[in-house]
Formats: sequence, C-alpha cells, structure tokens
Amino acid sequence: MTIGSLLRPDLILFAGNLITVDPGQPRAQAIAIRGETILAVGTDADVLPLAGAGTRLVDLHGMTVVPGFNDAHNHMVFFGQQLKGVDLQTNPARSISEVVQRIRNAALSRSPGAWLSAYGYDNNLLPGQVHPTRHDLDAAAPEHMVQCGHTSGHMCVLNSKALAACAITRETPDPEGGRIVRDGNGEPTGLLLELAQELVERVRYPLTEAEIIEGLELADRRYLSEGITSAQEALAGSLSPLELKAWQDAVVQDRLHIRTSLMVRVDFLQQSHGAAGELPVLGLSQGLHTGFGDHRLRIGAVKMFADGSLIGRTAYMFEPFATDPGNTGFLVVPEDVLKDRILRLHQSGWQLAIHAIGDKAVTVVLDGYEAALQACPRADHRHRVEHAGVLNPTVLDRMARLGIIGVPQQHFIYRTGDGYLANLGPERARWCYPQKAYLDRGMVLAGSSDRPVVPGAPLLGIHDAVNQMTSGGRPYIPEEAITPEQAIAAYTLGSAYCSFEEHIKGSLVAGKLADLTVLDRDPTTIDPTAIGETRVLGTFVGGRLLYATGGFGA
Repeated sequence: MTIGSLLRPDLILFAGNLITVDPGQPRAQAIAIRGETILAVGTDADVLPLAGAGTRLVDLHGMTVVPGFNDAHNHMVFFGQQLKGVDLQTNPARSISEVVQRIRNAALSRSPGAWLSAYGYDNNLLPGQVHPTRHDLDAAAPEHMVQCGHTSGHMCVLNSKALAACAITRETPDPEGGRIVRDGNGEPTGLLLELAQELVERVRYPLTEAEIIEGLELADRRYLSEGITSAQEALAGSLSPLELKAWQDAVVQDRLHIRTSLMVRVDFLQQSHGAAGELPVLGLSQGLHTGFGDHRLRIGAVKMFADGSLIGRTAYMFEPFATDPGNTGFLVVPEDVLKDRILRLHQSGWQLAIHAIGDKAVTVVLDGYEAALQACPRADHRHRVEHAGVLNPTVLDRMARLGIIGVPQQHFIYRTGDGYLANLGPERARWCYPQKAYLDRGMVLAGSSDRPVVPGAPLLGIHDAVNQMTSGGRPYIPEEAITPEQAIAAYTLGSAYCSFEEHIKGSLVAGKLADLTVLDRDPTTIDPTAIGETRVLGTFVGGRLLYATGGFGA
C-alpha cells in the first residue's frame, strides 16, 4: 500500500479486483480517494482503516477496476457532429441500396434544402468494392444536399445538390493534395479524395460555438459509458476558428467531463516574431505550444498529414497496392514543405504528431524528424507518427533509436484488417499495424481508435490487440498478439505517456488523478475471445462517478 496523505478520504472502494498498471503493485483490493486524487491503494486491511466519519464506502463485490481508459488518437469533435447524422458504420452498410435506403429514411424528417450528413460507409464491404456516386445519393435525397463520409475520413461522396453548393463542376481543378474523381465523360462522380474535401469544408464550416459544444456533450456521454476518462483530440481547429474557445467553454459549462489534450491543426498556427536575432516561432497567440493548459484541457501536439488512407489506397507506398497495380498513393504535402514544417515546428517547441500510413510516408516523416533533431537537439521530444500503418523491422528500429512514438489503432485489426491483407499481400501485411513489435523494442505502445473512423470503445481495441482476428474471421498477425495486461496498459499508461501525462494519470497510484473504470469482469482471466463483451459498470473522473449502470454506485 502507498499512502499519499494522512487526510481522511472522501471515498473508498473496497473488496475489488484492481488492475493498477503499477509494476510495483500490479494488483490491489481497495482504493481511497480524496477530492480529485488517489490517496492510497492496497489491500482492504490497509485501506479501510483510513476511513473517517465522512468517508463513503463502496463494496465492489469483486468487480474489476482499471485506470480510466485514454484514447491517444480520436476525433471527438467530428464524432459529436456525426452523432447527429446517418450512421452507416455501427451496423455496417453492406450494399449501395442499403446506403441509399438509410439516407432516404433520414431525409424524411429533414427540411428540404438542408444539408444531410451520413458517415462511415466502407466501400470494401460493398459488392465490387465500389463507392456510391452522386446519382445514388440523388436517388436517396434529391431535395437535400448530401455528404456521405467514408469510414476512413479521407474521402466523401456528394450528391448533385451538394456539388452545386460547393461549386464543383467538370471545370474545377484538382486541389493540391486531393482529387475530384471523374467519370469517363469528365463529370465529377461525387467522390472527393483527401484534401479535395476542403472544397466542402469551406462551404459547410465554420460551425457555431453552440453546435460544437452540443456535439462535444453528446460525444462525452458516449465516451464515459465506454470507460474513457481521457482522450487526445487529433485535429483541433477544423470546425471553426473559434473551436478552441468552444472546447474551453464546454469545460467551464461542465458539459465536457473527460480530460482532453488537443492536437492543433498546423494551419491554425501563426508566425510570431520576438526580439532581433530570435528565430520566429510557429504557435498559437504569442507562441503558445504543447503543454499549455491543465489536467482538464491542455494544448497537445501539432497535427499534420503526410499521406492518406490504406483502405482508400491513397497512402504513400514504396510499392503499388496489391489490389491496384501502378498506384503507390501520394503525399498530401510536398516533401520539401513537410520537412521544412517539421524543422520549424520542432524549433518552436512543439511536439509533432504526423499522420503517416504508407511505408514511404513514414520514411519521409522519419527523415524530417531526424534532420530536425540533428539541427536542434531536444531531449524527450516525444514526436509521434500517427497510425504508422505499414512498417518493417528496420523502420521500427529507427523509430526506437530516434525516440519516436508510433500511435496505432487496435480496432483497425478487426474492422479493416481484411482490406489490409488484400491491399498489401502477406509480406507487407506482416508489419501492418503491429503491436508486440513496439514492446519488443522497449518502445511505448499507445491505445487509440481514430474514432469515428471505427467504433472507439477501448475494450474493442483491447480485444483485437489480444486476439488478432479480422471481421471476416481471418487471423491477422498472430505473431503480434499481446497479453490483456499489455493491452490495458497501452490504453492507460501508454496513452498518457504520449501526451506527457504519465505522472498524473494512467495507473492507480497514490498522488495521481482518481480516474478509474469499473468492469463487470477481469479481461486478464476470462476467455480472451470474450474480452470485447466486457461491460463498463462505472466511470470516475477525478473521483466523481459520472457514469453508472447495472446498479453500480446505488
């Protein structure tokens, strides 16, 4: 047992099975909490005597408690907006006609002439792996402007009214880093790839602050029900120039309860000049960068994109996709521009988080990181490669040597693993979204979802990291399976490390924040194939029980 203070706790949970993610005390029975902080962790005999007259005692009856889950890469702000739209993902649409019917049903309750958003279709699950077209969406909702988002987030389809609203015609040139897909006659099919989606964003955004906060509140409820107490927002600043204000106001209004680290979109930054002879810096107002804020809401890394999507076949590869000979994807930013930004942001004090999925994109990003570190050495920079999809042992060794964190998404294994196996072939797929390879090299493994690209419940990701099975029932990379304990650590302490917060969260240790999740079973002792069926019974953030079900806490 560790006692952080002689003060009496406000709350003691006892007679439980605590998975602490603390190597010094991996298991415990009881935890004492005062205010927002863990006071003590240990056996019932150690902790219960700390109770005072005002201490509330909660008998866990053997239930399992883990540190609150932390999603190291998600898009909460987009997910909140999508909760208002047409869901094609949770129960995946399996045909174009099903996509059309779901949108048609939703259109019946929407005012004609309004925008109608659908999200989460996956062409890899549709016959012939084709995308819907403008004509399909016209049939679904001819009186609405329809935007139908791909599950990857790297492409979308518009109907004719939406194309007209965005002034996209056969004469519209492809924007840099994106493509407007056209038919044999040169007419847009409605499919927009990568940065071509900005043609829609400039029309649909900015959202109002009230709309953003409403979405965050909806998402917050879902996250708490899944045991998530912290999340790292992977593209802050996309919905409005006032988005950071909306995040802050959501906290002040007590409508956002999970702790959030905001990865700021790179083009949201401004250049600031100091005194003569000082290098200009890229940052928020007056040079603010990674680390500003508190444990409720803080500025995290700066976010950039190097390439596109693996299942969408726009990731930047050394060799063509097995299912698309001749296509090696592309960078969404010219290589020299990307590397110059890396150097300037590194010099400006930022932690960098760069989306890179293809093996060639990852190599370009590592080249940029290495050059920046040579030009301006910095200890404990914790620069990140978001996704780090297609790797190999040499690249992993290089990441370890440079201190670069790879941030994979464990639930991709199940949801999109069949597409990876098909698009890459067996040799490259062996190193696509590895798990154990990070740990074997002494690297930190983070847990994340990339929600809303796939469902974001951490227990689904933990299940997939352990079981390594695709939705098609195929073994993915059995050699990369990790233990349930390792997977839980990834989604707690590993993710906290990614945002420089392992000293205040991620394990059940005296002095850390009292963020914890109560489960109906122990994922480390049950049949591994049942981990995904584990239920969250309660979620505490800073000692407050913010979600409870099944009679817990009554």
